[in-house]
Amino acid sequence: MDNENVVIVGAGGAGKELLYEFTTGPYSMNILGFIDDNVTDSIAGYKILGKIDDLKKIIPKYNIKTVFIAMPATEGELIKEIYLKCIDFPVKIKLIPRYSEIILNKISLNQLREISIEDIIGKKVTRDMFESISEKVVDKTFIVFGAAGSIGSKLCQQIASLRPKKLIMVDWSENEMFYLHEKMNKIIQTNENVSLDNFSYYIGNIQDKIRMDQIIGGEKPDVIINAAAYKHVPLMELNFSEAIKNNVTGSKNIYEIAIKHQIKNFILISSDKAVNPTNIMGATKRITEKMMHYYASLKNSKTSFLAVRFGNVINSNGSVIPTFKKQIIEGSLTITHEDIIRYFMSIDEAVYLVLMCWILGTNDEIFVLDMGEPIKIVDLAKLMVKIAGLELDKDVKLEFIGLRPGEKLYEEPLTKIEETLATKNDKIYILKQDEEFDHAEFIDTVNQLIKVCDQKTFDEIKPTLKKLVPTYKEPDMG
Repeated sequence: MDNENVVIVGAGGAGKELLYEFTTGPYSMNILGFIDDNVTDSIAGYKILGKIDDLKKIIPKYNIKTVFIAMPATEGELIKEIYLKCIDFPVKIKLIPRYSEIILNKISLNQLREISIEDIIGKKVTRDMFESISEKVVDKTFIVFGAAGSIGSKLCQQIASLRPKKLIMVDWSENEMFYLHEKMNKIIQTNENVSLDNFSYYIGNIQDKIRMDQIIGGEKPDVIINAAAYKHVPLMELNFSEAIKNNVTGSKNIYEIAIKHQIKNFILISSDKAVNPTNIMGATKRITEKMMHYYASLKNSKTSFLAVRFGNVINSNGSVIPTFKKQIIEGSLTITHEDIIRYFMSIDEAVYLVLMCWILGTNDEIFVLDMGEPIKIVDLAKLMVKIAGLELDKDVKLEFIGLRPGEKLYEEPLTKIEETLATKNDKIYILKQDEEFDHAEFIDTVNQLIKVCDQKTFDEIKPTLKKLVPTYKEPDMG
């Protein structure tokens, strides 16, 4: 980057910090000024060269070689707009970290990174959004089950940064727990308000009721978050009994232990696949939602229950984006169907909205999240190829392989398929009226399903599944 012409997009606080870093550090580059839609006055002697719309003129006029985007809380659409204005020129694009990645409250050059698909399709999550939650978190003890998974891990990191009284992390995977432990140690090293005493780590499976009772009874948390679900649709179609044992039996165990120990709040992480499910994973998640209604209705319960539904989370383990990244490197992309669409949200947004639901909730509610506009998967793949600096058909081949078992072509928007009530947060809605059912008969049938799921074939348990989840139906694979 020696003596190259560069510009900084964003003349706010982050842009000023980045300018200071560049001008006081050991960097040899020619900073020509800023691009900003709102600021017009020069900053520390550096001019505002124009607005984002002017980038296509500014880049060739000033022979710009690198564009730095200094807007950590920017909507994906704006990042996409900037990217598309730069793509026709031989320029490098670098971004400062997202808010959730800025642990030290300081921006430095070695934190800059390349643009990614998450930047383009993600939505804005700001420092203020998380800080608005912090006062509710500070004196609380949290337990997160499934703590080492994609959502669980990010939940733990964000809760830790909000300085809870204590955070207890539980997961069955020793290996993934090791990596989570390393991530949490970094938070301790960079945040003087967080210490080792704030964290506890347990290896355990939610299917093991005795172990779960030991952990919950010993720690007496204020809030339980259950993110410990098997979620991969095709795999669960092949392993239906494991989906039932983990998602249904495991959740049932934690519900009952929470009531036993009079835990104040219980948050179930649910899924859009629980709506009109076409697969065993979605059916089991719907059963866990209905179980929540059952346990919330018990007169002896002192626990407040709620469930949060959301869709596909960008970059979660085993999801489409990391799969595409790997396939692009290998030169061959596979998509199940040319018309398949999905709704996406960033992990940061998902975590924020889960915590907001906890603040907004009272008892026995299912919260649904506004996932924005759907994205056609083939368009997502093409954009990812372009970001990688490659050409479709020339560098990367694309093949359509057909829908997988249990997979839907279209996913319904969560806020439109069922009647919902608005909340104080414009991204969060409450299901107005859920399906009515006989609670006693339902829980008896759940117990029957748990008892026989290892002994019967999928075809044999299907009638029981449909009794528990009347909206369950097998998908049209055409």
